[in-house]
Amino acid sequence: MEDNTQEGREQLMQVEEYLNQTHIADDDEELIERVPEDGAQLEEEIDVMPTELSTPISLMQKKKTDQENEKKKKKRKKKSKTANLPEAGTELPDDYVEKHAEDVVENPFDPERPLSQRIEYAIMKYRKNHKFSGEKKAIFDNYLKFGGINTGPNMFLGRATSADRPDDPDAEFDFDAAKTAIDSVPDELEEGVEVNFTEVAQVYFSNTFIRESRFISLQDFVDAPVLIDAFLRYLQIRNVAPEYAEDIANARAIVGEAKIQLPKCKRISGFMPGNYNKACASLFGALESDMDTSWMTEATMKIQKQFLSFVVETIGTNSDDSKKIVKAHIKDPDNVRLVETKEWVFAKIAEIAPYSETDAQDDLIKVTFENKENSEEKFDIFLEKKIVDFMMIGMVTRATFCKLSSGDWYLEGATRVMPSFYMEDDCMVEEDLDF
Repeated sequence: MEDNTQEGREQLMQVEEYLNQTHIADDDEELIERVPEDGAQLEEEIDVMPTELSTPISLMQKKKTDQENEKKKKKRKKKSKTANLPEAGTELPDDYVEKHAEDVVENPFDPERPLSQRIEYAIMKYRKNHKFSGEKKAIFDNYLKFGGINTGPNMFLGRATSADRPDDPDAEFDFDAAKTAIDSVPDELEEGVEVNFTEVAQVYFSNTFIRESRFISLQDFVDAPVLIDAFLRYLQIRNVAPEYAEDIANARAIVGEAKIQLPKCKRISGFMPGNYNKACASLFGALESDMDTSWMTEATMKIQKQFLSFVVETIGTNSDDSKKIVKAHIKDPDNVRLVETKEWVFAKIAEIAPYSETDAQDDLIKVTFENKENSEEKFDIFLEKKIVDFMMIGMVTRATFCKLSSGDWYLEGATRVMPSFYMEDDCMVEEDLDF
Protein backbone atom coordinates (compact mmCIF):
# COMPACT_ATOMS: atom_id res chain seq x y z
CA MET A 1 0.00 0.00 0.00
CA GLU A 2 2.78 2.35 0.96
CA ASP A 3 4.70 1.34 -2.16
CA ASN A 4 1.74 2.27 -4.33
CA THR A 5 1.43 5.59 -2.60
CA GLN A 6 5.08 6.33 -2.97
CA GLU A 7 4.97 5.37 -6.62
CA GLY A 8 2.00 7.69 -7.22
CA ARG A 9 3.81 10.57 -5.58
CA GLU A 10 6.85 10.01 -7.77
CA GLN A 11 4.69 9.98 -10.90
CA LEU A 12 2.95 13.19 -9.79
CA MET A 13 6.29 14.89 -9.21
CA GLN A 14 7.48 13.83 -12.64
CA VAL A 15 4.38 15.29 -14.27
CA GLU A 16 4.77 18.56 -12.32
CA GLU A 17 8.45 18.78 -13.29
CA TYR A 18 7.54 18.21 -16.94
CA LEU A 19 4.90 20.91 -16.86
CA ASN A 20 7.26 23.39 -15.23
CA GLN A 21 9.92 22.74 -17.83
CA THR A 22 7.41 23.16 -20.63
CA HIS A 23 6.11 26.47 -19.18
CA ILE A 24 9.65 27.83 -18.80
CA ALA A 25 10.46 26.87 -22.35
CA ASP A 26 7.36 28.66 -23.62
CA ASP A 27 8.28 31.78 -21.67
CA ASP A 28 11.79 31.73 -23.06
CA GLU A 29 10.47 31.33 -26.56
CA GLU A 30 8.09 34.27 -26.11
CA LEU A 31 10.89 36.41 -24.75
CA ILE A 32 13.09 35.52 -27.66
CA GLU A 33 10.35 36.48 -30.13
CA ARG A 34 9.45 39.81 -28.48
CA VAL A 35 12.90 41.10 -27.56
CA PRO A 36 14.99 42.20 -30.55
CA GLU A 37 18.70 41.71 -30.73
CA ASP A 38 19.48 45.31 -29.76
CA GLY A 39 17.61 44.82 -26.51
CA ALA A 40 14.94 47.47 -27.17
CA GLN A 41 11.54 46.56 -25.87
CA LEU A 42 8.69 46.49 -28.37
CA GLU A 43 5.55 48.34 -27.49
CA GLU A 44 2.31 46.55 -28.01
CA GLU A 45 0.11 48.44 -30.47
CA ILE A 46 -3.45 49.01 -29.47
CA ASP A 47 -5.69 49.62 -32.45
CA VAL A 48 -8.79 50.73 -30.56
CA MET A 49 -9.09 52.33 -27.14
CA PRO A 50 -11.46 50.21 -25.06
CA THR A 51 -14.72 52.06 -24.71
CA GLU A 52 -15.17 50.99 -21.13
CA LEU A 53 -12.04 52.88 -20.06
CA SER A 54 -12.32 56.53 -18.97
CA THR A 55 -9.72 59.27 -18.96
CA PRO A 56 -9.96 62.68 -17.22
CA ILE A 57 -10.48 64.37 -20.60
CA SER A 58 -13.20 61.99 -21.74
CA LEU A 59 -14.99 62.38 -18.42
CA MET A 60 -14.94 66.19 -18.76
CA GLN A 61 -16.23 66.03 -22.34
CA LYS A 62 -19.01 63.68 -21.33
CA LYS A 63 -20.02 65.98 -18.49
CA LYS A 64 -20.06 69.00 -20.81
CA THR A 65 -22.15 67.14 -23.40
CA ASP A 66 -24.62 66.05 -20.74
CA GLN A 67 -24.95 69.65 -19.52
CA GLU A 68 -25.55 70.96 -23.04
CA ASN A 69 -28.19 68.33 -23.69
CA GLU A 70 -29.87 69.24 -20.43
CA LYS A 71 -29.90 72.93 -21.39
CA LYS A 72 -31.44 72.11 -24.77
CA LYS A 73 -34.21 70.24 -23.05
CA LYS A 74 -34.93 73.10 -20.67
CA LYS A 75 -34.45 75.89 -23.20
CA ARG A 76 -37.66 77.12 -24.79
CA LYS A 77 -37.78 79.27 -27.86
CA LYS A 78 -38.95 82.74 -26.94
CA LYS A 79 -41.72 84.04 -29.13
CA SER A 80 -41.40 87.50 -30.57
CA LYS A 81 -43.79 90.06 -29.15
CA THR A 82 -45.12 90.62 -32.66
CA ALA A 83 -45.21 86.93 -33.64
CA ASN A 84 -48.99 86.66 -33.89
CA LEU A 85 -49.71 90.23 -34.92
CA PRO A 86 -50.98 91.09 -38.42
CA GLU A 87 -48.71 92.96 -40.80
CA ALA A 88 -49.14 96.73 -40.83
CA GLY A 89 -51.38 97.55 -43.76
CA THR A 90 -53.45 94.38 -43.47
CA GLU A 91 -57.08 94.99 -44.42
CA LEU A 92 -59.24 95.19 -41.31
CA PRO A 93 -62.67 93.51 -41.18
CA ASP A 94 -65.70 95.16 -39.62
CA ASP A 95 -65.49 92.83 -36.61
CA TYR A 96 -61.77 93.48 -36.10
CA VAL A 97 -60.58 92.61 -32.59
CA GLU A 98 -57.17 93.72 -31.37
CA LYS A 99 -54.81 91.23 -29.77
CA HIS A 100 -53.81 93.86 -27.22
CA ALA A 101 -57.29 95.17 -26.56
CA GLU A 102 -56.69 96.48 -23.05
CA ASP A 103 -56.70 100.26 -22.67
CA VAL A 104 -54.45 102.05 -20.19
CA VAL A 105 -56.90 104.95 -20.26
CA GLU A 106 -60.59 104.58 -19.61
CA ASN A 107 -62.68 105.32 -22.70
CA PRO A 108 -59.72 106.78 -24.66
CA PHE A 109 -61.86 107.77 -27.67
CA ASP A 110 -64.49 109.68 -25.76
CA PRO A 111 -65.51 112.62 -28.02
CA GLU A 112 -65.18 114.84 -24.96
CA ARG A 113 -61.42 114.30 -25.05
CA PRO A 114 -59.35 116.62 -27.28
CA LEU A 115 -58.89 115.22 -30.79
CA SER A 116 -55.10 115.36 -30.43
CA GLN A 117 -55.23 112.96 -27.47
CA ARG A 118 -57.54 110.55 -29.29
CA ILE A 119 -55.31 110.50 -32.37
CA GLU A 120 -52.18 110.00 -30.26
CA TYR A 121 -53.75 107.04 -28.52
CA ALA A 122 -55.03 105.55 -31.79
CA ILE A 123 -51.54 105.72 -33.31
CA MET A 124 -50.07 104.04 -30.24
CA LYS A 125 -52.67 101.25 -30.36
CA TYR A 126 -52.23 100.68 -34.08
CA ARG A 127 -48.46 100.39 -33.65
CA LYS A 128 -48.86 98.01 -30.73
CA ASN A 129 -51.26 95.71 -32.57
CA HIS A 130 -49.42 95.47 -35.89
CA LYS A 131 -46.08 94.19 -37.07
CA PHE A 132 -44.00 96.80 -38.94
CA SER A 133 -41.11 96.06 -41.27
CA GLY A 134 -38.34 98.65 -41.46
CA GLU A 135 -39.65 100.09 -44.73
CA LYS A 136 -43.26 100.26 -43.55
CA LYS A 137 -42.25 101.94 -40.32
CA ALA A 138 -40.32 104.55 -42.32
CA ILE A 139 -43.37 105.17 -44.54
CA PHE A 140 -45.74 105.42 -41.57
CA ASP A 141 -43.44 107.79 -39.67
CA ASN A 142 -42.95 109.93 -42.78
CA TYR A 143 -46.71 110.22 -43.35
CA LEU A 144 -47.32 111.19 -39.71
CA LYS A 145 -44.52 113.73 -39.81
CA PHE A 146 -45.94 115.28 -42.98
CA GLY A 147 -49.32 115.52 -41.25
CA GLY A 148 -47.77 117.50 -38.41
CA ILE A 149 -47.32 114.64 -35.95
CA ASN A 150 -43.96 114.47 -34.23
CA THR A 151 -42.70 110.91 -33.89
CA GLY A 152 -40.62 110.10 -30.82
CA PRO A 153 -40.97 110.20 -27.01
CA ASN A 154 -43.67 112.61 -25.97
CA MET A 155 -45.93 113.54 -23.09
CA PHE A 156 -49.20 111.70 -23.34
CA LEU A 157 -52.17 113.78 -22.25
CA GLY A 158 -49.91 116.82 -22.00
CA ARG A 159 -47.61 115.93 -19.09
CA ALA A 160 -45.11 113.34 -17.96
CA THR A 161 -44.90 113.40 -14.15
CA SER A 162 -47.20 114.03 -11.22
CA ALA A 163 -44.98 116.96 -10.25
CA ASP A 164 -46.41 118.88 -13.20
CA ARG A 165 -49.90 118.73 -11.68
CA PRO A 166 -49.58 118.18 -7.92
CA ASP A 167 -53.30 118.82 -7.38
CA ASP A 168 -54.39 116.29 -10.01
CA PRO A 169 -55.01 112.81 -8.52
CA ASP A 170 -54.80 111.26 -12.00
CA ALA A 171 -51.39 112.72 -12.79
CA GLU A 172 -49.45 109.59 -11.81
CA PHE A 173 -51.73 107.44 -13.96
CA ASP A 174 -51.06 109.71 -16.93
CA PHE A 175 -47.33 109.26 -16.38
CA ASP A 176 -47.71 105.52 -16.84
CA ALA A 177 -49.59 106.15 -20.06
CA ALA A 178 -46.88 108.54 -21.21
CA LYS A 179 -44.38 105.71 -21.41
CA THR A 180 -46.50 103.94 -24.04
CA ALA A 181 -46.89 106.90 -26.41
CA ILE A 182 -44.28 107.83 -29.02
CA ASP A 183 -46.20 110.28 -31.22
CA SER A 184 -47.12 113.85 -30.35
CA VAL A 185 -50.15 115.40 -32.04
CA PRO A 186 -50.53 119.20 -31.86
CA ASP A 187 -53.74 120.43 -30.29
CA GLU A 188 -56.31 121.40 -32.94
CA LEU A 189 -57.07 124.52 -30.93
CA GLU A 190 -53.53 125.82 -31.29
CA GLU A 191 -53.05 128.78 -33.60
CA GLY A 192 -52.23 127.75 -37.16
CA VAL A 193 -53.32 124.12 -36.69
CA GLU A 194 -55.88 122.87 -39.20
CA VAL A 195 -57.36 119.37 -39.23
CA ASN A 196 -57.80 118.12 -42.79
CA PHE A 197 -57.35 114.39 -43.41
CA THR A 198 -58.28 114.68 -47.10
CA GLU A 199 -55.79 117.39 -48.01
CA VAL A 200 -52.98 115.69 -46.13
CA ALA A 201 -53.61 112.46 -48.06
CA GLN A 202 -53.91 114.25 -51.40
CA VAL A 203 -50.78 116.38 -51.12
CA TYR A 204 -48.74 113.58 -49.59
CA PHE A 205 -49.48 110.92 -52.20
CA SER A 206 -49.66 113.17 -55.24
CA ASN A 207 -46.56 115.17 -54.47
CA THR A 208 -44.49 114.78 -51.30
CA PHE A 209 -44.15 110.99 -51.21
CA ILE A 210 -42.97 110.87 -54.83
CA ARG A 211 -40.36 113.57 -54.18
CA GLU A 212 -38.97 111.72 -51.16
CA SER A 213 -35.55 110.28 -51.95
CA ARG A 214 -36.08 107.77 -49.13
CA PHE A 215 -38.70 105.79 -51.06
CA ILE A 216 -37.47 104.69 -54.47
CA SER A 217 -38.53 101.08 -54.98
CA LEU A 218 -41.71 100.01 -56.74
CA GLN A 219 -42.68 98.06 -53.62
CA ASP A 220 -42.65 101.30 -51.59
CA PHE A 221 -45.09 102.82 -54.09
CA VAL A 222 -47.32 99.77 -53.69
CA ASP A 223 -47.12 99.52 -49.89
CA ALA A 224 -47.49 103.19 -48.91
CA PRO A 225 -51.15 103.80 -49.86
CA VAL A 226 -52.17 100.33 -48.63
CA LEU A 227 -50.61 101.02 -45.23
CA ILE A 228 -52.13 104.47 -44.77
CA ASP A 229 -55.56 103.30 -45.94
CA ALA A 230 -55.46 100.55 -43.30
CA PHE A 231 -54.64 103.12 -40.61
CA LEU A 232 -57.48 105.43 -41.69
CA ARG A 233 -59.76 102.40 -41.66
CA TYR A 234 -58.62 101.74 -38.09
CA LEU A 235 -59.67 105.28 -37.13
CA GLN A 236 -63.11 104.54 -38.56
CA ILE A 237 -63.51 101.17 -36.81
CA ARG A 238 -62.52 102.58 -33.42
CA ASN A 239 -64.64 105.70 -34.04
CA VAL A 240 -61.69 107.87 -33.05
CA ALA A 241 -62.91 111.11 -34.65
CA PRO A 242 -66.66 110.97 -35.35
CA GLU A 243 -66.73 114.72 -35.99
CA TYR A 244 -64.35 114.13 -38.95
CA ALA A 245 -66.01 110.98 -40.28
CA GLU A 246 -66.72 112.47 -43.72
CA ASP A 247 -63.23 113.95 -43.97
CA ILE A 248 -61.63 110.58 -43.18
CA ALA A 249 -63.89 108.87 -45.75
CA ASN A 250 -62.79 111.37 -48.41
CA ALA A 251 -59.17 110.83 -47.46
CA ARG A 252 -59.63 107.08 -47.94
CA ALA A 253 -61.08 107.74 -51.39
CA ILE A 254 -57.92 109.66 -52.33
CA VAL A 255 -55.70 106.92 -50.92
CA GLY A 256 -57.74 104.34 -52.83
CA GLU A 257 -56.91 106.17 -56.05
CA ALA A 258 -53.27 106.31 -54.97
CA LYS A 259 -53.25 102.51 -54.74
CA ILE A 260 -53.95 102.44 -58.48
CA GLN A 261 -51.92 105.38 -59.73
CA LEU A 262 -48.74 105.41 -57.63
CA PRO A 263 -47.36 102.11 -59.00
CA LYS A 264 -48.25 103.29 -62.53
CA CYS A 265 -46.38 106.57 -62.00
CA LYS A 266 -43.33 104.68 -60.80
CA ARG A 267 -43.33 102.40 -63.84
CA ILE A 268 -43.79 105.30 -66.28
CA SER A 269 -40.89 107.18 -64.69
CA GLY A 270 -38.72 104.11 -65.16
CA PHE A 271 -39.55 103.80 -68.88
CA MET A 272 -39.57 107.47 -69.93
CA PRO A 273 -38.66 108.92 -72.36
CA GLY A 274 -38.66 105.62 -74.28
CA ASN A 275 -36.51 104.26 -77.11
CA TYR A 276 -38.05 106.42 -79.84
CA ASN A 277 -37.46 109.69 -78.01
CA LYS A 278 -33.96 108.63 -76.96
CA ALA A 279 -33.19 107.92 -80.61
CA CYS A 280 -34.49 111.37 -81.58
CA ALA A 281 -32.32 113.03 -78.95
CA SER A 282 -29.31 111.02 -80.10
CA LEU A 283 -29.88 111.69 -83.79
CA PHE A 284 -30.87 115.34 -83.76
CA GLY A 285 -28.83 116.38 -80.74
CA ALA A 286 -28.52 119.98 -79.63
CA LEU A 287 -29.58 123.03 -81.55
CA GLU A 288 -27.13 123.98 -84.29
CA SER A 289 -26.91 127.48 -82.87
CA ASP A 290 -25.58 125.98 -79.63
CA MET A 291 -22.33 124.97 -81.35
CA ASP A 292 -19.84 127.83 -81.48
CA THR A 293 -17.87 127.58 -84.74
CA SER A 294 -16.72 131.20 -84.86
CA TRP A 295 -13.23 130.29 -83.76
CA MET A 296 -12.81 127.67 -86.52
CA THR A 297 -11.10 128.44 -89.79
CA GLU A 298 -12.27 126.83 -93.01
CA ALA A 299 -9.36 124.42 -92.84
CA THR A 300 -10.17 123.50 -89.22
CA MET A 301 -13.81 122.70 -90.00
CA LYS A 302 -12.71 120.62 -93.00
CA ILE A 303 -10.31 118.62 -90.82
CA GLN A 304 -13.04 118.12 -88.21
CA LYS A 305 -15.46 116.76 -90.81
CA GLN A 306 -12.78 114.43 -92.17
CA PHE A 307 -12.02 113.18 -88.66
CA LEU A 308 -15.70 112.53 -87.89
CA SER A 309 -16.07 110.71 -91.20
CA PHE A 310 -13.05 108.55 -90.36
CA VAL A 311 -14.50 107.66 -86.93
CA VAL A 312 -17.81 106.64 -88.48
CA GLU A 313 -16.14 104.44 -91.10
CA THR A 314 -13.67 102.72 -88.76
CA ILE A 315 -15.42 102.58 -85.39
CA GLY A 316 -19.01 102.95 -86.43
CA THR A 317 -21.82 105.02 -84.97
CA ASN A 318 -25.23 104.43 -83.45
CA SER A 319 -26.82 106.97 -85.80
CA ASP A 320 -27.87 104.20 -88.17
CA ASP A 321 -29.66 102.38 -85.37
CA SER A 322 -31.25 105.64 -84.25
CA LYS A 323 -32.44 106.36 -87.78
CA LYS A 324 -34.15 102.99 -87.99
CA ILE A 325 -36.06 103.73 -84.78
CA VAL A 326 -36.89 107.32 -85.75
CA LYS A 327 -38.15 106.28 -89.19
CA ALA A 328 -41.08 104.58 -87.48
CA HIS A 329 -42.59 108.08 -87.44
CA ILE A 330 -40.23 110.49 -89.25
CA LYS A 331 -39.70 109.05 -92.71
CA ASP A 332 -36.84 111.33 -93.84
CA PRO A 333 -34.73 112.13 -90.75
CA ASP A 334 -31.73 113.25 -92.83
CA ASN A 335 -33.58 116.40 -93.85
CA VAL A 336 -34.86 117.23 -90.36
CA ARG A 337 -33.18 119.34 -87.71
CA LEU A 338 -33.89 120.64 -84.23
CA VAL A 339 -35.36 124.15 -84.16
CA GLU A 340 -36.76 124.76 -80.66
CA THR A 341 -36.47 123.46 -77.10
CA LYS A 342 -38.90 123.97 -74.20
CA GLU A 343 -37.16 123.05 -70.97
CA TRP A 344 -38.87 121.61 -67.91
CA VAL A 345 -42.44 122.46 -68.79
CA PHE A 346 -44.92 121.49 -66.09
CA ALA A 347 -47.37 119.53 -68.21
CA LYS A 348 -50.25 117.13 -67.81
CA ILE A 349 -51.42 114.27 -70.01
CA ALA A 350 -54.37 115.79 -71.86
CA GLU A 351 -55.16 113.08 -74.39
CA ILE A 352 -54.15 109.55 -75.34
CA ALA A 353 -54.87 108.41 -78.89
CA PRO A 354 -56.94 105.22 -79.22
CA TYR A 355 -54.95 102.02 -79.66
CA SER A 356 -55.49 98.29 -79.48
CA GLU A 357 -54.42 96.06 -76.63
CA THR A 358 -53.09 93.67 -79.25
CA ASP A 359 -50.59 96.24 -80.55
CA ALA A 360 -46.91 95.38 -80.08
CA GLN A 361 -45.15 96.77 -77.01
CA ASP A 362 -42.85 98.94 -79.15
CA ASP A 363 -45.63 100.37 -81.33
CA LEU A 364 -45.81 104.17 -81.08
CA ILE A 365 -48.91 105.82 -79.59
CA LYS A 366 -49.58 109.55 -79.71
CA VAL A 367 -49.92 111.23 -76.31
CA THR A 368 -50.82 114.92 -76.06
CA PHE A 369 -49.25 116.89 -73.21
CA GLU A 370 -50.65 120.25 -72.15
CA ASN A 371 -48.78 123.04 -70.39
CA LYS A 372 -50.37 123.37 -66.93
CA GLU A 373 -49.66 127.10 -66.92
CA ASN A 374 -50.86 127.69 -70.50
CA SER A 375 -53.60 125.35 -71.71
CA GLU A 376 -53.17 126.62 -75.28
CA GLU A 377 -49.69 125.15 -75.50
CA LYS A 378 -49.77 121.46 -76.41
CA PHE A 379 -47.16 118.89 -77.42
CA ASP A 380 -47.94 115.75 -79.42
CA ILE A 381 -45.42 113.13 -78.32
CA PHE A 382 -45.05 109.55 -79.55
CA LEU A 383 -44.35 106.92 -76.92
CA GLU A 384 -44.12 103.14 -76.94
CA LYS A 385 -47.23 101.20 -75.99
CA LYS A 386 -45.43 99.64 -73.00
CA ILE A 387 -45.26 103.17 -71.52
CA VAL A 388 -48.70 104.35 -72.56
CA ASP A 389 -50.31 101.26 -70.98
CA PHE A 390 -49.62 102.78 -67.55
CA MET A 391 -50.65 106.35 -68.38
CA MET A 392 -53.85 108.02 -67.23
CA ILE A 393 -55.41 111.30 -68.32
CA GLY A 394 -54.47 114.05 -65.88
CA MET A 395 -51.11 112.66 -64.72
CA VAL A 396 -48.48 115.40 -64.54
CA THR A 397 -44.73 115.68 -65.02
CA ARG A 398 -41.98 118.17 -65.75
CA ALA A 399 -40.51 117.53 -69.18
CA THR A 400 -38.27 119.01 -71.84
CA PHE A 401 -39.94 119.10 -75.29
CA CYS A 402 -37.97 119.53 -78.51
CA LYS A 403 -39.43 120.72 -81.83
CA LEU A 404 -38.07 119.60 -85.21
CA SER A 405 -38.14 121.44 -88.51
CA SER A 406 -40.78 118.94 -89.67
CA GLY A 407 -43.15 120.28 -87.00
CA ASP A 408 -42.88 117.13 -84.87
CA TRP A 409 -42.09 117.23 -81.16
CA TYR A 410 -40.12 114.68 -79.19
CA LEU A 411 -39.54 114.23 -75.48
CA GLU A 412 -35.93 114.79 -74.52
CA GLY A 413 -36.44 113.95 -70.86
CA ALA A 414 -38.92 113.93 -68.01
CA THR A 415 -38.67 113.94 -64.24
CA ARG A 416 -40.96 112.10 -61.85
CA VAL A 417 -44.53 111.44 -62.98
CA MET A 418 -47.30 112.31 -60.51
CA PRO A 419 -50.95 111.18 -60.20
CA SER A 420 -53.95 112.85 -61.78
CA PHE A 421 -55.10 114.11 -58.35
CA TYR A 422 -51.91 116.17 -58.03
CA MET A 423 -52.05 119.03 -55.53
CA GLU A 424 -49.44 121.69 -54.85
CA ASP A 425 -47.69 121.67 -51.49
CA ASP A 426 -48.19 125.18 -50.13
CA CYS A 427 -45.37 124.64 -47.64
CA MET A 428 -42.79 124.17 -50.39
CA VAL A 429 -40.62 127.08 -51.45
CA GLU A 430 -38.82 127.58 -54.75
CA GLU A 431 -35.60 126.12 -53.33
CA ASP A 432 -37.44 122.84 -52.73
CA LEU A 433 -38.34 122.46 -56.40
CA ASP A 434 -35.76 120.18 -57.95
CA PHE A 435 -37.88 119.45 -61.02
